[in-house]
Amino acid sequence: MNKYHQNIIAIFFIVIISLFLFAYWLEINFGYGQMFLILAGGYGIYLNFKAIKKEQKPT
Repeated sequence: MNKYHQNIIAIFFIVIISLFLFAYWLEINFGYGQMFLILAGGYGIYLNFKAIKKEQKPT
């Protein structure tokens, strides 16, 4: 497994665990903070996919 796939998996689990903690441990309703977390995680995953595509592209 290359470093980009590991980053994608790590980002996914960090976002899921953070949302779980916000919802059940801190009892915070879904709001702008959670939405920002999802968007930031999605953007990080997008950048990893972009890096994979750029690395595979022959120059």
